[in-house]
Amino acid sequence: MIRTVALVGHAGSGKTTLTEALLVATGAKDKMGRVEEGTTTTDYTPEAKLHRTTVRTGVVPLRHRGHQVFLLDAPGYGDFVGEIRGALEAADAALVAVSAESGVQVGTERAWTVAERLGLPRMVVVTKLDKGGDYYALLEDLKATLGPILPIDLPLYEGGRWVGVIDVFHGKAYRYEGGKEVEAEVPEGERARAQAYRQEVLEAIVETDEGLLEKYLEGEEVTGEALEKAFHEAVRRGLLYPVALAGALAGIGILPLLDLILEALPSPEERFGEGPPLAKVFKVQVDPFMGQVAYARLYRGQLLPGDALESEAGAVRLPHLYVPMGKDLLEVERAEAGYILALPKAESLHRGMVLWKGEKPESEAVPFARLPEPNVPVALRPKGRTDEAKLGEALRKLLEEDPSLKLERQEETGEFLLWGHGELHLTTARERLLDYGVEVEFSVPKVPYRETIKKVAEGQGKYKKQTGGHGQYGDVWLRLEPAPEYSFEWRITGGVIPSKYQEAIEQGILEAAKKGVLAGYPVMGFKAIVFNGSYHEVDSSDLAFQIAASMAFKKVMEMASPILLEPIYRLKVVAPQERVGDILSDLQSRRGRILGMEQDGALSVVQAEVPLAEVLEYYKALPGLTGGAGAYTLEFSHYQEVPPHLAQRIVQERREA
Repeated sequence: MIRTVALVGHAGSGKTTLTEALLVATGAKDKMGRVEEGTTTTDYTPEAKLHRTTVRTGVVPLRHRGHQVFLLDAPGYGDFVGEIRGALEAADAALVAVSAESGVQVGTERAWTVAERLGLPRMVVVTKLDKGGDYYALLEDLKATLGPILPIDLPLYEGGRWVGVIDVFHGKAYRYEGGKEVEAEVPEGERARAQAYRQEVLEAIVETDEGLLEKYLEGEEVTGEALEKAFHEAVRRGLLYPVALAGALAGIGILPLLDLILEALPSPEERFGEGPPLAKVFKVQVDPFMGQVAYARLYRGQLLPGDALESEAGAVRLPHLYVPMGKDLLEVERAEAGYILALPKAESLHRGMVLWKGEKPESEAVPFARLPEPNVPVALRPKGRTDEAKLGEALRKLLEEDPSLKLERQEETGEFLLWGHGELHLTTARERLLDYGVEVEFSVPKVPYRETIKKVAEGQGKYKKQTGGHGQYGDVWLRLEPAPEYSFEWRITGGVIPSKYQEAIEQGILEAAKKGVLAGYPVMGFKAIVFNGSYHEVDSSDLAFQIAASMAFKKVMEMASPILLEPIYRLKVVAPQERVGDILSDLQSRRGRILGMEQDGALSVVQAEVPLAEVLEYYKALPGLTGGAGAYTLEFSHYQEVPPHLAQRIVQERREA
C-alpha cells in the first residue's frame, strides 16, 4: 500500500515540525529537528535555515505498518506558490495543517482551493493546541470556510492541560505519556458533547451511502465495519473532510494520523489506474554536486534500475533509482506508482515535463495547476563586472528552479525587472543567485508612464538639406487626433507625395512616438493622418520622408494638448474582516478607487483600481495592515491621466534626470 500526500497550510501552522514528529514516530529519525535551529530534514536549504521557514518542498518517505507513505512538506508562505502547487500536483491527497492558535488563514484557503481544483481528497490536521486556541470555535470556522468537515478527534484536557484526544468515531479517549498512547476515560463533562459530535459524524457518513442511509432511516443501528468503510470511501471521493488533532512536540495523535492516511486516502491505482509507467516532473533543483536534480512523481506503473522513459526532450535513462529524504537521495531497487523519484544530472528536464513508456499520453492524463502571475516587481542589476558576466547563466538556473518568477526588460525604462510573489520570495531569489556566485542589487522599478494627446491638431514637417551631390527633401502635413488606439491613415490625393514613401512616413511617425514631447515617454492613443505634402524628383528619399514625418509628429503633438498617463492596476486584497477598514483607508491614501467588497468564508475580499506608482511596494505595507494575515494580487487594467499637480512633478524630475 502506497500513499502520496502533500502537507500544506498557512506559514507557521507547524507542518515541518509535524513532519519531524512523523519521522521520529516511524523510526526514520532518532530525534526531532527544530526549525529554529535549522536541523529539520525538509528545511535543509541555506535560505530555509536563514529565514526559519520552508521555502522549497521537502520530501520524506515514511514506513508505517509495512506500508509506504510519501509526505511532501510544502511551504506555507504564498510567496512560494510554485512549490505549493507543484507539491499538490504530485500528491494523491492534501493534508491541510491549521494552527489552533491562529485558525483559518489566507494560506489555509489558498492551499485548499488549489487542492479542490485538482480534485484531491482533503483532510485537516489541527496543530499547536498546546499553545492555546479554542478548538470548537475553530471547527465552526472550518465548517464555514471549507465545507463538510468531520471532526473525528476532540481534545482531552486534564487540569486545563491538553493531554490527548477523544476518538469521536469510536467513543474512546486516549492520553499520551512520553509519546505513548494510553486508553483513558472520557471525562463526564465531555460525554454529552462527544456524543453529539458522534451523532453528527454518523449522520454525515450515512448520507453518503444509500444502503446505510436506508438502514438508518428504518431505525437500524449503523456501526462497525460498514460505517468505517463508508467513511473511508466518502473521504476518498472528496465528500467529507476529516479533522484530526496532532501535537508534534507532545507526540499526541501522530501514529493515529498515519493510520487515517493509510485507511482513508486514495491509492495511486484508484486515481490513475493501471498501465505503463507515467510520471511528471513537479520540481527542479540545482545542486552544486549533482547538477540539476529533477523531482518526478510516478503516477502509474513500475520502474526498475536501467529502465528508460520517453519525454519531449528525448529518452531519459534511469541507471539508478533514488527517492529523496530531505537533501539526501536514497537508492531503491524498484519504484511503484505513488513514488517520488529524484533524477540527478537531469539538465534536459524541466518543471511540468511528462515522462512515459509506450504510447504518448494525452496532456489531461496528469494533474496540472496553473501558476499565477507574480505581482511584486524589483529592478535588478549586477553589482560588479564579474557579476554582470555570470548573470545570464545564474538567472537561467534561477528561473529553471522557480518558474513562478518572471524576468522581463521594461522597454519604457530600460530596466530588467524580476517579478516575484512577495518580499521573502524575492529575497530568497537574490540569495539563490548569490549561491550561484552572482551578487545583484534590487531597487524600486521606475513607473512606465505613457503620453497621449487630448485634442486635434495639424502641422507641417519639412526636411530639406543640400549637399554637394543629391540633396534630401521631404515634406509632410500631419493631422493627429485622440483615439482609443493607434491607427494610420493615408489621405494623399493628386500624387503630391508618391505612395512609395507611405511606409517610410509611417515609420517616422512610429519612431517619433517612442519618445513623447512631455517627458520622453512612449505615446499611445492617437490617429495619424497624412493629408498633404510635396516631394522632389531627385532629392526625395525614404530617409528624407521618415525624418520629415518625425519632425511633423513632434511639432503637432506639442499643439495637441499632450498629457501624461500612468498604468492603473486592478488590486484584489484578501484579509480578515476586522482589518477591512484599515485596508480601505490605506487604499484611499494611495489614490485607489474601491470597486467592491465581498465575503469569502472567514475572509473578506476587497477589489480596487490603484495607480502602479502607489502599489510598487504594497507588499511591505500589507503585513502591517492585516497582522500578517493578508494577501493580494495585481493585474494590469488600463492607462489613465496623471493628476496635473503630480504630472508636473514627474515631468520636471524626468527632464532633470
